[in-house]
Parts: sequence; C-alpha cells; structure tokens
Amino acid sequence: MPRGDQMKRVMRKRTLDEPGYYAFASVVGQQRHFNVQTAKLLAAYGLEPLSLLDGQGRPQPPQLPPPAILEWIIEESNCPMTQLRAFVDVGGDEQPDATPWGRIAAGLVSTTEASLRRWGDANHFTPQLLRNYCGPEGMPLDVQAMVLSHESQVLEVEEIWQFILAHPRGSHTYRPQTVGHRLAEAFGRSAGFRLTYRYAVDLLGLMQGREPAPPEQEEPPF
Repeated sequence: MPRGDQMKRVMRKRTLDEPGYYAFASVVGQQRHFNVQTAKLLAAYGLEPLSLLDGQGRPQPPQLPPPAILEWIIEESNCPMTQLRAFVDVGGDEQPDATPWGRIAAGLVSTTEASLRRWGDANHFTPQLLRNYCGPEGMPLDVQAMVLSHESQVLEVEEIWQFILAHPRGSHTYRPQTVGHRLAEAFGRSAGFRLTYRYAVDLLGLMQGREPAPPEQEEPPF
C-alpha cells in the first residue's frame, strides 16, 4: 500500500487529523524501538523471549467438560498464553456470530424514521441513533426481519429494535459473541493488546520452529 494511502487509512480508522497521525506514529515507533532494545537486553542474559513464553500458559484447568473449560479459560484463567492457544484451537475470531444479535449486526441496513416510530419507542430516539440507522432509501424494520429470518431462525422486529437501542452509535459497535471473539477479548484484558489470528498462529509457529507467513503489504504508519 502506498505510504499516502496508508496514512489516510490510519487517520480514518483512528479518527485522527494530520498532527494526531504524526503523534501516533511517533508513539508506535518509540514502542517498537523499546521492544527491540528489550529483546536485545534479554538476549544478553541468554534469555530467549519465545522460549520463556512457551513455558507459560499451561495452568491445570479444573475437571470440567470441554465447553466449561473454555468458559473457565475466558472468565477465570487470566493467562494470555492459555487464551491464545485456545483461540487458535477454535479457529480464531473468523467464525460468523450466529446469535440473533450477531445476525442482525451482519445484515442490518438503513431503515426509515417512520419505521422506527412504528416498531420502536420514540422516547429513546436521539439524533445519533436516527443518524446512524435512518436513510432516505431505508428498508422498513419488519421487512428486514423477514429478510434476516429467511435462511435461519426467525427474528422478530422487537429483537432488531432492542439491538438498535443497545447500539445507538451503529451496528459496527456490536461485539460478536462467538467463543473465538470472547477469547480474543479475554486475551486483550489479560495482555493489554488486541489478539489477531495471524499473530497467534505465527507466534505458536515460531515456538515450534516454523517461519511466520509473509507479511501483508502494509507498512507501519510512519
């Protein structure tokens, strides 16, 4: 990706102006430099970071059936490497969210204010909610409920309204509830950064002596 395009993408994703972008790039660069120096310091003592990590993340879970063990890893283990390994085992967070709200988040399109007034509660209308869910070519909510129910379990209009009410800033703010997504969120709470499937697979591969996959054509933001 050309540098200018990369800059625009980062600015758009993080809602930054140009000075904010350069401040962000400076912080990222300093953090990467710090990480390189720290790795060199560990190497001076004969400590290899991947070997250290490989010895972590193997706490003995309680005697539970597999689904309950996953819940324990998500809610109670507080161990990033345990969460990362489980994340890879379940296929990451790339599986679709088949819950009612997951289906709504994936398929909901703009509606009209008239439809919202018919099926929702105007007492909860805000300029933000109307701006994010209404449009001149919007589709009525009852029609959307039929479309979303066509190839799966029936969805009621009330479920769509409850989803909208819970996510007034837009359907993109919904957090998927698959096991993979929940493991990624648990990892974020434990380790302090966002887990991706590529990172997890590459990390475990390096621990096993495999080379990571070639990087995507995307340069850092500087």
